[in-house]
Amino acid sequence: MATAETNDLVAEITQLPVQPGAAMRLLWMLEDPRTSAADLGRLIESDPALSTQVIRLANTAFYGLSGKVSSAWRAVTVLGLATVRALATTAAFDLFSEKGRSVPDDFWNHSVTTAAASSSLARRVGVQANDAFSAGLLHDIGAALVFRRAPRRYDAVMELLAADPALTLVEAERSEFGLTHADVGAAALSVMKFPPELCEAIGAHHTPPHEVTTRLGRMLIAADALAIVVDNVTHEQNVSVGEALTALEIPPDAEAALLEEVRRDQENLAGFLTVRG
Repeated sequence: MATAETNDLVAEITQLPVQPGAAMRLLWMLEDPRTSAADLGRLIESDPALSTQVIRLANTAFYGLSGKVSSAWRAVTVLGLATVRALATTAAFDLFSEKGRSVPDDFWNHSVTTAAASSSLARRVGVQANDAFSAGLLHDIGAALVFRRAPRRYDAVMELLAADPALTLVEAERSEFGLTHADVGAAALSVMKFPPELCEAIGAHHTPPHEVTTRLGRMLIAADALAIVVDNVTHEQNVSVGEALTALEIPPDAEAALLEEVRRDQENLAGFLTVRG
């Protein structure tokens, strides 16, 4: 059960800017079914940083249109609304800022790899590819928000991990905060009015897969497990790839082929990462 202290922490970390910028206005427009791709494109182009991110992602080899997307409205049609919404959310929380270290060093790389892994799995388990990609891209947003808005608490978690190699990231987070980055991410996306199933999947991505009831949630756990192997992440643990695949009814012997596919797709998405300095 959440305490008053943890509730206050979540409220502080997920607080949105007082003055809404283009990213927040974009999120509001995405709620209106009458909004066209051209309307979204015009708003995106009013914010150079957001426009750069959206167009750069659409031009990665992952989408097969390298160098062919020159306008924001065209990028919207290539990426789909779910992915545009994911990018707008990270921009609204100022996670694209190039002033100092706005996110942990490996945040974007691991997020993009998990998005690639989510897309690979989505094709096999009947999840919408756009929703899967967005879930992967946003799955660790809670860690980025803690890093950016409560840096001393984030450092305290890293110190706990350094002092005890047997400690897992989520154990260290619960010790320091009483909750995990997955909990923070789910709360933040709920504030942004993301679909409940996606918020639930984000919040459960470090839960044993047999305890997760949604296909999207089990898929995200498997995607994170694959990405941890591909990225050689040492500070974050999840279930084994084999266990996660079994929960999705994918044969464990598919692991090698999936890892190769994720590595290829990660390389095809690498152009998106060059925006970070």
